[in-house]
Amino acid sequence: MRCLLGLVFLMVLSLAAFCQEGPVSTIETEGVATVDAVPAYVEFSLHARCPAATLAEAAEAALQFEPNVRKALQAAELTPTELAFTGVAVPDISLKVARVSARLRYRANTYTSAEEGPRLFALLCDKMLNLAAGLSCGVEGPVLIVEDKEAIENAAIARATEKAYTPAKAAAQVMSGQIIAVDKVVVQSLVWNKAPGVNTTQPDLQKLTCTATVKVSYAFSPA
Repeated sequence: MRCLLGLVFLMVLSLAAFCQEGPVSTIETEGVATVDAVPAYVEFSLHARCPAATLAEAAEAALQFEPNVRKALQAAELTPTELAFTGVAVPDISLKVARVSARLRYRANTYTSAEEGPRLFALLCDKMLNLAAGLSCGVEGPVLIVEDKEAIENAAIARATEKAYTPAKAAAQVMSGQIIAVDKVVVQSLVWNKAPGVNTTQPDLQKLTCTATVKVSYAFSPA
């Protein structure tokens, strides 16, 4: 990736120098690339809705959500790697309802093995459903999360940019010319877990995907 980025940088410098001599012709091509990633965390969210006769009583009930969640997690032996709570919210004064949420993250490495992973993962999901039922709250998830999202997205962009070069070079040769510099690179999309040409359910416990689509403009000159 460093070599590719270095090449792009040098080509951009070449373009800047070349443009001082006059207008240049450009070729525009698209590059699409998908990179795989292993999930690092499994995330669930708990959402409590606390109605009461008064907003003060609703807020008091919402304040009890955190200690109740901690107690229930301990009883169920579901200690998360990360546990965070939102503040109490009153979305509409006329409804006399307070809301509060919790976010729970668990390390995914326990669940990524091909043999026991799916069984343990299903057991975790069952326990989360039972936990939410006991707390009379809603539950969302599971969401699979990577460790360094930005690095994976950058890798996908770099690979897509690299793939855009081959058709641009071929087009320049057809027109009896040659690529001399990169004009610009535009990231059109970054999509997670919708890899093109994959008909299976995405994501799964072993793999997440990030697909980048870029449009690259190259300056070229006649041979």
